Amino acid sequence: MSEKNLGIPIYLDTNTLLDLLASMENGFSKANKTTTKNIESNTSGTEKGGNFGINVSSIIQLGLKGTKNDQNNNEKGKEYEEERFHTYGSLMNRLIKNLNDENLIKKLDEENWDNIKESDFVEIRGEFISNPLESSLNQTSNLFDFFIEISSNELVSQNNNENTIKDLKGKERNKALKELKKQNKKQIEEFKVYKDMVDKLTKELSDEDFQKYVIRLNDGKHEVVCYLFNEFMRDKAGIELPFGEFKVLGKVTRKISENQSIDLLEGTTIGSNVEIIKSITDVFKNMEDFDFPEIFTKVEAPAIQIIPIAVYI
Repeated sequence: MSEKNLGIPIYLDTNTLLDLLASMENGFSKANKTTTKNIESNTSGTEKGGNFGINVSSIIQLGLKGTKNDQNNNEKGKEYEEERFHTYGSLMNRLIKNLNDENLIKKLDEENWDNIKESDFVEIRGEFISNPLESSLNQTSNLFDFFIEISSNELVSQNNNENTIKDLKGKERNKALKELKKQNKKQIEEFKVYKDMVDKLTKELSDEDFQKYVIRLNDGKHEVVCYLFNEFMRDKAGIELPFGEFKVLGKVTRKISENQSIDLLEGTTIGSNVEIIKSITDVFKNMEDFDFPEIFTKVEAPAIQIIPIAVYI
């Protein structure tokens, strides 16, 4: 097998992997042993059909068609039995090779974009971006922490209202300062409420049994959305995918064109909380002096959505 067929899986949907391999190779057998005879003289014999084993887990044993040599002789010799095993990684490489041999995989890039359609097998190479919605919510929560801190130190009140009280003296000044502190306390409470809302939304996203990623192609113009289920992830902590460029084998489920988008809230528990997100963004609009991160809830065209089979390098 050539080097280009030796991928290391980061994510592998083993159910789909076995389904596709079994379909392409007309099923699996259950035999798992081969016999080899090492003898010291010329021999004669016949070659018969047999099997070698594939053990992909402690529960399932699978086999692919192979051959075995039976040899007869009058000399003493040694007979060896061996079991051969395939890992999920080696089966992934076998599937990719089989699909390529049948010319079933399309390379997804700017040049081939227009030729891609639903149900195509595609190979994608690009940068993995962890759910932009979750990322922007985390940034927003950190900013609320910052505003709560500086408001508690009365920095916001002093800077934003200096012109209001600078000409006041005596009782009028004290009254104005008291009112500003009251407003400042109210603002802190509002920040805390909104931070709690953001943290709740972020937790709901992190508690899902899947991770949503946006893959940005090298041309910087096209994006791919996919769900990676935690049970098939090697990188459960999410520390490998955001810091490298990987390949993806998948099947296209949706392709969007101009004036369309893919909703990042789709399939999540916070999908029904759109109004909460809107209320948070409205708060940002009223704070013109600060540069808040945009909360991304959609991926705009041109983009596609895929069912990922494998992510590898």
